[in-house]
Amino acid sequence: MRRNILIIISFLTLLVASGCTNLDEKWYSEVTPDTYFTSKETVYSFLVRSFTHWRWFHGFDRAILQECTTDEMCVTQKGIHYNDVRYAQLQHHDWTPLHPNNEETWRGVGMGVAMALACKEDLAGVDYVSLGMTEELKADHQMQLQTLVAYFYLRGLDFYGGMPIYRRSTTEESPRSTARETFNYVEELLLAAIPKLEKKTADMLEEGYLRQGTAAALLAQLYFNAEVYTGESRFAECAQICQDLLDGKYGYYELEEDWFGPFTFENNKSKEVMWSVQSQYAKGTLFQWQFERYNHYNAKNYFDLSGYSSTNGMHLQPSLKPNGDPYTDKLGRPFAKFHAKDLRKKLYVYKGNGKYEGMFLYGKLQRISRSGTEVKCTGLYEYPGEVLEFVDQVAQFKKVKDGEYSSVNELPSNISTGEENSGIRLCKLPVPDNTDKTLAFNPDYPVLRFAEIYYMLAECKYRSGYKKEAANLFNEVRKRNFENEVDPDPVTETNIDKYRILDEWMVEFLGEQRRRTDLRRWGLYTTGAWWDHRPTNDDHYELFPIPEKSISVSNVLRQNPGYGGGNEMTKEEAGIYSVKQID
Repeated sequence: MRRNILIIISFLTLLVASGCTNLDEKWYSEVTPDTYFTSKETVYSFLVRSFTHWRWFHGFDRAILQECTTDEMCVTQKGIHYNDVRYAQLQHHDWTPLHPNNEETWRGVGMGVAMALACKEDLAGVDYVSLGMTEELKADHQMQLQTLVAYFYLRGLDFYGGMPIYRRSTTEESPRSTARETFNYVEELLLAAIPKLEKKTADMLEEGYLRQGTAAALLAQLYFNAEVYTGESRFAECAQICQDLLDGKYGYYELEEDWFGPFTFENNKSKEVMWSVQSQYAKGTLFQWQFERYNHYNAKNYFDLSGYSSTNGMHLQPSLKPNGDPYTDKLGRPFAKFHAKDLRKKLYVYKGNGKYEGMFLYGKLQRISRSGTEVKCTGLYEYPGEVLEFVDQVAQFKKVKDGEYSSVNELPSNISTGEENSGIRLCKLPVPDNTDKTLAFNPDYPVLRFAEIYYMLAECKYRSGYKKEAANLFNEVRKRNFENEVDPDPVTETNIDKYRILDEWMVEFLGEQRRRTDLRRWGLYTTGAWWDHRPTNDDHYELFPIPEKSISVSNVLRQNPGYGGGNEMTKEEAGIYSVKQID
């Protein structure tokens, strides 16, 4: 196989010193197509390697850049546990090119492009027919990998603006192209791939591979955010693709009748899930970072699920001040944005046989398990041995009890003043108990849902002046969140505005790695205020920096504007534009 693909990997990742996954370079460099591709199984084992990296890419580093730099999530300092300044930098928008989570993301984008290109080129030389496969299948594999290249460039465009563009294996390092050139390349790749990909039918399971509808949805995303990326809106093109998807032009997809349908233990059967990261207990392919990062160290006891650990890290940003008064910023307050009658707002409880209710952990975590024993989440630090009560607040309440503060009215609330019970915890992917332990982490991780198509079309309609049509599309999804589909607060022509639309995006897609992109599209990412964040009004934070490690070993890479170094792209080159302000 092509040894020079390793040079692409080196240039795109630019010798980042460490990583979170074993990419096994030897596996790529020591075999050849003639010796490796001897069966259908070897073809698929090679194809899946690019998707394995794509799977890794949907982990914690990307989530915190998309969520913890916004009004949705945060990682507060809790007691003695201190993670240098990285999470405060994200909350306050004062990160630098040395930020470690950003380094992993830049590396991940480049590696994803390189691996998909390598796989595409090597499979192009394989005689599928001689291995008992068809030329049509070969063409489908080629277009899946092309779409995967487009996907990583789309994510790179969103995080960093203009990217180094590679169309094939090469020994030469490529400088960064402009954001507009990167946009055009993603568009080119997807337009060519869509008609050649397989369409999903009603009997197909979602297994992580790419189909025509998925690629069309990615193109819709590209157009949906085009004004942010290039300064020119493409909402009309986005709306047309979304309508075509609703009409079935690109395959079979439908909304689930229940809110939990896209997230259940068997959500690979969901008609709403368009693309997902596979996770299965029986195969040992566990995608469990959300359980690890959202939950308290002893949450496993409340779940009555042994054998898994968690770090007590990420949680919803608070809706309430330490004294119980609500915050009044229009943005943020995620838990409060869920209506009291919203079925999703119930406390998460596993009922058995794959059934459950609610998607949050809050209040005192203590209950009687299905086996009849008491299970509870107890404290380790501020409240050792006590049943923890998780609150929609961030403050060090124990310091009032200990006399350091005279009342809760004096308590500060910020990224550095958390306790072990601070914040509502998200449990969107269900967790079983020990009785049904073989279901643990069986929910696949949805990357694209058909509900997003409804929401993109709704926003496009709103921007075109069709408020009633927009409201109807939002409500088509909203109704399943309420008993008997009776929505007590539907979207209407009179209450719809940009903040209501952003609230709808928040409550439907909470924790699904998109909030930063949505705020940017409405021009509020660097100008909006929420909880422990005052606007910087500094648009260079619209894009993340190229990591210092990468800049220092490159002769051609230019930094994004505002991050220093003396060799910066202009705002237009990088892709920093002001979006049109509408109400």
